[in-house]
Amino acid sequence: MSLAEAPSSSPSSSSGSDDFAALLASELELELASGADSAFPGDASSAFPATDGEGEDEDEDPEELEVEAVEQNATKRRRVEEQHRDQGTSVRPDKIPTGASKNIQVEACPHPGYIRGLCYICGNPQDEEYISGVALDYIDKGLRLRTSEIDRLRCADLKNLLRERKLVLILDLDHTLINSTKLQNISSAEKDLGIQTAASKDDPNRSIFALESMQLLTKLRPFVREFLKEASNMFEMYIYTMGDKAYAIEIAKLLDPSNIYFPLKVISNSDCTKRHQKGLDVILGAASVAVILDDTEFVWKKHKENLILMERYHFFASSCREFGFAVRSLSELMQDERESDGALATVLDVLKRIHAIFFDMAVETDDLSSRDVRQVIKAVRKEILQGCKIVFSRVFPNNTRPQKQMVWKMAEYLGAVCSTDVDSSVTHVVTVDLGTEKARWGVANKKFLVHPRWIEAANFRWHRQPEEDFPVTAPKEKSRGKNNAVAGKKETSKDKENAAAGQKETRKDKEENDVSSQKETRNVETKVAGHANENVVATSTTGPADS
Repeated sequence: MSLAEAPSSSPSSSSGSDDFAALLASELELELASGADSAFPGDASSAFPATDGEGEDEDEDPEELEVEAVEQNATKRRRVEEQHRDQGTSVRPDKIPTGASKNIQVEACPHPGYIRGLCYICGNPQDEEYISGVALDYIDKGLRLRTSEIDRLRCADLKNLLRERKLVLILDLDHTLINSTKLQNISSAEKDLGIQTAASKDDPNRSIFALESMQLLTKLRPFVREFLKEASNMFEMYIYTMGDKAYAIEIAKLLDPSNIYFPLKVISNSDCTKRHQKGLDVILGAASVAVILDDTEFVWKKHKENLILMERYHFFASSCREFGFAVRSLSELMQDERESDGALATVLDVLKRIHAIFFDMAVETDDLSSRDVRQVIKAVRKEILQGCKIVFSRVFPNNTRPQKQMVWKMAEYLGAVCSTDVDSSVTHVVTVDLGTEKARWGVANKKFLVHPRWIEAANFRWHRQPEEDFPVTAPKEKSRGKNNAVAGKKETSKDKENAAAGQKETRKDKEENDVSSQKETRNVETKVAGHANENVVATSTTGPADS
């Protein structure tokens, strides 16, 4: 029997790749044994039972006769295989013919996959450099499947997933489910607070761990265990990180100590088919049912429609420094995200909604296999700022097209309508400066004035945020300009000189304010674009990666 014709115990008919390697081995054993059920022509000993009078013994045990016949047939089968191997032709065990025909028809093995250079159907060796397909070392070392075989497995897996009302969920590690830091990068404040000591305690409920062999501390994101438990009821889950294999496996043990959620589903940077890029080509799940949670958009260039961008989890001080935040970290403040409404609790609600729309809101006549979760994600995202019409003021750099800017695109992805001109239908003025003409118009017409971070927060939280939480603050006034203005009112010649100087300083201050405002505008745009497009390169062989 070929792998393509395998019974229900085959990998294609089990949900996902839980026991994929073991099943491949058992398939090969079944196929190699299948030839024992058929006699081989061209050998006199294959004609049994014996004709009348030829060695017939009524007292001989029938079971012994059957065993002997099987052994003889196995020997003949090996002869045929060796003969055709010498001729350069592979023989599939299930295609060895039976009967008395002398014209043996041999079908060449399609070689759907290899394990350590050997075809797992016919056993023929093949040089590694000539083996096409996709390497799936995370399932079994040396496993490589042809694209056609992966497509076949995905098709079968899709049917089983949909029957179980499940989708596929790919989870990033660093800054999504956890935050890690090297021991050498722990800040003095963190040392004083005993962070390392807390990580070494034998407490089953602790969320911070010391990976001594890797010289790392790892903090689990609040709500992560509950998140995995609930998500596993709706999704078949994979870990996919830009960290190295050893690091990924150690973190998987922390997240899934009983190996319930991620058996044979831990993918690391060595499994990627393109450098510094993640792809669904190594996932044995269809892209039409795959949802991705990751804090970095850039690494999913080909699969942005599957991506739900996560707000980065910065627990350790080194993580804040790495991303240029000159603030005290959560660890130094002895604070953390709330489990009830933190990032993972929020995204779990989003996943539940996506799952419900995909399965529960389908028309009864719909074929679930024709549905696409990417369209569901898009529809749910567009509900976030639906009904909002936004005009931007002094948010984008001069001489740029607003429609090309990340914040503008993000607002449109969230369902808002963006405009360059004000009118009565505008609901929000997004700005960093209260003194602009559009900002003053917004105040006069009782429109919402919000900072650009209001849009970014809606993108991460997946619902419209309270406008009052993102006010536009007035710039600080220059005291020196005020003093010069007062000095300018005096009548003496010296005072007149001071007044003239004051006017110069006032002009200088105005220029400084304009430059400062433009810098702030550029910083806002850079911050948003940087978060969405950051290219992440894996760190040392044992260190965590931002992915």
